Amino acid sequence: MNTFLKKLVDQGFMTEGHANYIEEAVMRKDTLIISGHKGWGILPLMATASAVAKSNFKIKQVKGFEDLKDEADYYLIADLSNIDYAKLIEDAIKTPNSSFISLKDPDHPYSILKILGDIYKANGPTSKVIQVLECAKINDENKLSKITQITMNENGKLIKVDFK
Repeated sequence: MNTFLKKLVDQGFMTEGHANYIEEAVMRKDTLIISGHKGWGILPLMATASAVAKSNFKIKQVKGFEDLKDEADYYLIADLSNIDYAKLIEDAIKTPNSSFISLKDPDHPYSILKILGDIYKANGPTSKVIQVLECAKINDENKLSKITQITMNENGKLIKVDFK
């Protein structure tokens, strides 16, 4: 297990099963969307997932739409302001042969299901696998509370599978 993931397990933020699942998802180049409030541990989780990606793949920090033109295995889309974040996420999904790690929080609200539906209507199905990592505050402790994998079939139907 990656040492950064192990640290979050040791802190009680996530289970060992979660850590293994995240590491395997990164190694498959799945897209990761880290969801929740900033006070719930989304930034440390993003930093950890990004470190796992960085140690295995070519990554690119995204500060604007132009950065999606640079070749990378993983794009890191962090805490950006003054940008259409939902459009940036849509464009990142449309970028071939790449994945991304991003946030979804009150400062960056968007509907991944709507974006995927719009992509299907415009371009047909996407083969990208998206993992939504939901963070929450449970009994005053920050926790990774749920992971949902989202895929799209050839008819545009979204298939959601929760990892417990």
